[in-house]
Amino acid sequence: MIGALAILAIAAWFFRTAERLHLPALAWCVAGVIVYYGGFAFWMYLVLSPMLGERFRNHGLWLGLGMDISAVLVGVLAAALFRAFVMLKKGRPPFGHSF
Repeated sequence: MIGALAILAIAAWFFRTAERLHLPALAWCVAGVIVYYGGFAFWMYLVLSPMLGERFRNHGLWLGLGMDISAVLVGVLAAALFRAFVMLKKGRPPFGHSF
């Protein structure tokens, strides 16, 4: 549920930013969701899985909730960094803010 809300928020955020910057909105919306899932999967399967070992597969409620929330936060952070360092720079004309 938390992940679904994060996906909807990221998709809307990227869509509105792309429209404001006169970029193809749907393409950037999809890119934001893909980057979110990349960060989510990286954290879940390349960090948490080796770190927790067998407890990754057989976990209780609180550990599972903690894993999900931390993966969502890493995915949101990845999408925010992608937006800041890639998307926002694509929409700026050269020397547009220097004068």
